[in-house]
Amino acid sequence: MVILILTIINDIMKSNNKVVNLGCRLNSYESNIIKDILQENKTKNVTVINTCAVTNQAIKKSILAIKRYAKLNPENKIFVTGCASEIHPKIFNEIKLVDRIIPNKNKTNQELYKTYAFTKNQKKCRSEFEFPVPRKKFQKQTRALLQIQQGCDHKCTFCIIPSGRGKSTSLPIGGITENISKYLKWGYREVILTGVDITSYGSDLPGKPKLGNVIKRVFKLLPSLQRLRLSSLDPAEIDYDLLDLIKYDDRVLPHIHFSAQSGDDLILKRMKRRHNSSQLFDICNKIKKIRPDITFGADLIIGFPTETEKNFINTCNLVETGLFSNLHIFPFSPMEMTPASRMPQVKQEIIQQRTKYIKELGSFYQRKLMEKKINNIEDVLFENEKLSYTNDYYKVSLNSQNNNNSCKKYRGRVIKVKLANLKNNTFCGEIV
Repeated sequence: MVILILTIINDIMKSNNKVVNLGCRLNSYESNIIKDILQENKTKNVTVINTCAVTNQAIKKSILAIKRYAKLNPENKIFVTGCASEIHPKIFNEIKLVDRIIPNKNKTNQELYKTYAFTKNQKKCRSEFEFPVPRKKFQKQTRALLQIQQGCDHKCTFCIIPSGRGKSTSLPIGGITENISKYLKWGYREVILTGVDITSYGSDLPGKPKLGNVIKRVFKLLPSLQRLRLSSLDPAEIDYDLLDLIKYDDRVLPHIHFSAQSGDDLILKRMKRRHNSSQLFDICNKIKKIRPDITFGADLIIGFPTETEKNFINTCNLVETGLFSNLHIFPFSPMEMTPASRMPQVKQEIIQQRTKYIKELGSFYQRKLMEKKINNIEDVLFENEKLSYTNDYYKVSLNSQNNNNSCKKYRGRVIKVKLANLKNNTFCGEIV
């Protein structure tokens, strides 16, 4: 499960191009690649809408984005790609404003943005996924995203994304090291490995290398890589080498996010997840015993079909362990074509009440963890005076007495910041 984000990539030079991103971190990475492709092609007057299908609301927002940007830039051709247009091609084909639909697997194929001569629903493309290739440093990002995996072979009953992204595919280690080498040369201090299901990495490659083994090889080949983050991990697929890295290697930064989804074993079974709550607790406690400074995040779906008050309380109990500093809460939304959409549904008003309660609960425990860090001096990869993050992924904004102009020189650098106090679950920091 992912957070829905709407991002507008700025006009590219004077070409009046726009890339509108909806959806996850992975979509955002691909949208930045598309922006660079349009610039390389010297394309003019194109708006690319990179759609999302993680929820019904995301699909609606994708459709609204097409209409909105067609109105804002009526001279532009509208190109559509992403999970929503892949899963629901009929819906997007029937939108007259759309000039071309680019398959999700080929959304970073440079040739598909060179001409308007193709048919609306583009069929002339490769059937296998093409991993995006970073072309230059991204304009506004101090952390470098790298997609190392695509698609998913599992069939969680709530999820439609495998239909939009296809089967699990992995970027071989040669591609990983080549791209990270670029990032280090461009001055990035931190790399985030991302994908749809990165813990399934390697299942399609010769020898079936596990994620942990590949990261160990990357560290050996690229000793200048000192800061690595991982996107959401499946508790059922964490291999021994990966667990070893998280516990003992401080180049893996001390915040691990899990696709937990629920704290109730019956609900997890009905979701067709492959872990139970005890396994998640066990992993967290094993890591915490060796590396007590580490923090954890979790995705949680609230109001999954058949969820009773007792099931919900078990998820609340998960939060009340105080292990999780960062929760992504998703009220359940039945997606057409998924098994969960045919299960007995929880009433919307109950879902809303439970979602509100668990968000407040998560915020309470996050604040308790943060209060213990007040007056600590922490390393921060500086983004801007309004928002950066500690290594263990707490938000930090600089106090108003810091000069904004002097802050610019710190962007992209790791600096020492005193966590002076808390405001709205964000640290107010002072550069030391």
